[in-house]
Parts: sequence; C-alpha cells; structure tokens
Amino acid sequence: MIGHATHYGLNVRNMDDALEFYREQLGFEIDRRFPVSDVQSDIVGIDGVEGEIVFLDAGDFEIELIAYDTPENENVHETASGHDVGITHLCITVDDVNGRYEDLTPEVEFVNSPRTVSNGAQIAYARDPDGNYIELYEPPADE
Repeated sequence: MIGHATHYGLNVRNMDDALEFYREQLGFEIDRRFPVSDVQSDIVGIDGVEGEIVFLDAGDFEIELIAYDTPENENVHETASGHDVGITHLCITVDDVNGRYEDLTPEVEFVNSPRTVSNGAQIAYARDPDGNYIELYEPPADE
C-alpha cells in the first residue's frame, strides 16, 4: 500500500532568496534546517555534494528546499514553461486569491492575474526566485 504524500522538494540556487520568498512573501515557517547528509551524493548521483536543506511547515505537508553549494550546478531551467513535460507546480490554498495577488505584486513575479477556472476556483500562478511555478488556489465556494 502507498501512504500519503509528505513533502514537495525543490532545489534552489540561493537559500536566502528562497526563504525570503517562501517565508516573507508566502508566510511559511521553518520546521527544521540542517546540512545535507553524507549520503546525499549517493542520492543525487553526484560526488562531493554539500549544501543545506530546509523544511517548511505547510500544514499537513512540507516544502523541502535544498541548496547545493558544491559542486556548482549549471543545469538551471530558466526558460521552462508550464506546458513542458516534467514541469510541475506547487499548489497553495489561500482564502482570497485576489487579495494575495494584490499584496504580493510587484515583489513577486506572476504568470497571470487571478482567473476563475471551470469548477469555480480562483487561481493565479506565480514564480519563485528560481522560476518554479507556485499556484495560489482559492477553492470554489461550494467546497
């Protein structure tokens, strides 16, 4: 049997920039913070990795931010679009998409202004400092 999802992991270029976005802009709190373990090189298949991992409390879920300091990572997908295969997004429930959109603009880069989708939900897509898609989701009134 498969259990439930526990976290969503994101590699980030700069932990301070990522924390500025996820903590200061979106309001998540740090649950735990530590250096990558000795086995991280085996996990990612690259010798000599060093860096830091931060888990953010997202309710019944966590966001794992990983910043690798060594070796330098030059494989950055700055031009990825939400239509590309393998590109995903992190969805965060909010009470008021329009209000959050107004609060975060212009500090946060948005892909679109709030829109209503077919089930009545309100959504807006933003980008974190590394270009990852973050969906702000206001459930429809009947949920």
